[in-house]
Amino acid sequence: MPDINMPKLSDTMEEGTIVEWKKKSGDQVKAGEVLAEVESDKATFDLEAESDGVLQILVEQGVPAKIGAPIAKIGEAGAQAKSEPAPAKSEPAPAKQAPAQKGGVAEPKPKEPETPATMAEEREPAQESSPPPESPAEKPAPPREESQDGQQQGAEVRASPLARRLAEEMGVDLSSLKGSGPDGRIVKEDVIAAGGTRPKADRRRAQPAAGQAAGPEVEVVEPSRMQATIARRMAEAKSTIPEFQVTVEARVDLAVSLRQQLKDSVPGAEKVTMTDFLVRACALALRKFPEVNSSWVEGRFQRKRSVNIGLAVAPSQGMGLLVPVVHDADIKDLVQISIESRQVIERARSGRVNEGDLTGATFSISNLGMYGVDEFTAIINPPEAAILAVGAIKDVPVVEDARIVAGKVMRMTLSVDHRVFYGATAAQFMAEVKRLLENPVTLLISLP
Repeated sequence: MPDINMPKLSDTMEEGTIVEWKKKSGDQVKAGEVLAEVESDKATFDLEAESDGVLQILVEQGVPAKIGAPIAKIGEAGAQAKSEPAPAKSEPAPAKQAPAQKGGVAEPKPKEPETPATMAEEREPAQESSPPPESPAEKPAPPREESQDGQQQGAEVRASPLARRLAEEMGVDLSSLKGSGPDGRIVKEDVIAAGGTRPKADRRRAQPAAGQAAGPEVEVVEPSRMQATIARRMAEAKSTIPEFQVTVEARVDLAVSLRQQLKDSVPGAEKVTMTDFLVRACALALRKFPEVNSSWVEGRFQRKRSVNIGLAVAPSQGMGLLVPVVHDADIKDLVQISIESRQVIERARSGRVNEGDLTGATFSISNLGMYGVDEFTAIINPPEAAILAVGAIKDVPVVEDARIVAGKVMRMTLSVDHRVFYGATAAQFMAEVKRLLENPVTLLISLP
């Protein structure tokens, strides 16, 4: 019976959480069917069945699982009669009890069969009954238990676990929402839609400690899992990577003109952006300078055979950072890069990424030009060795053939891991990127 393991969704992912099982133990499933919704540190994705058969769930929703850990099994299609469906983890205990029922002789049972870990909630009432009985006035209200679909038993609000977590982070009152999910269940999209109108009263504020003079109010905001991961990794990058920066300025008049020509005349190129030009230029330059397409791992250089460009983008809601990846960018033309980058960015921002969308980057680009930023430096995203920070395209006076003319320029800054390559290589790489952008017809040539 093949295992279904927790997949690795991003390079920073260490564990994932089942937000919701779409199927239950004992269900017949087909290859390609969505089995569950899984949350990582950066996004939510659908987990699909890889074969036909009977599903047996090993990890319940809401329980974190390490990367590579088994979370379910799929047995042979017809094995349902041989194995009893379990609500969560399948245990061998029920199968071993069957022989004791045969032969007409009851075997002594020194102890009760061990209860599966996933049914721990059923043991809680017995554990809670051990203290002395309380008087009716002191008896607390029975605890609420979370059902399979995330609903709190005894409560009016029906919401998925992910919707509840988002509501807590965004300060949204679930009781004020109308759910769009099955049976009126509140889902993630309902919380996101209401996020901009959450009441200020829900925000948590720090109060002055006893004995301290009262100061200005300070709003305390708990970081999301994504923000906590970014904070940790960026602190590690700045404290462990000896970096330096190289900045160049490129004339992009021809690139801007070519981009407009492509949009006007080439089918599928209507949404080509300057970032797509940068991806293509950097990919070709990385092929010429493989030292830049490398990593420093355990005291050795790792030269990557694939050229995969990560694109730093902001999520659609709230603060954070996503780095969707365009794989094999060096063998794709501008239109292919434009289409694929747009698709992978949209999936990342919607939280519905495919496996591989956020993994495998060998080099990254961060473009803040659309926000009017002239120039900046970006922090390297380990284990990559470099990241390119790109500013806005500006109309400035430039000298051309001993004359001052109007020109379009763009400043680019490369942050470099000095353990992997050095100043001369960084300068040569940037000179190549500049040459390609200033002669954009070279970006249209397919290289072997």
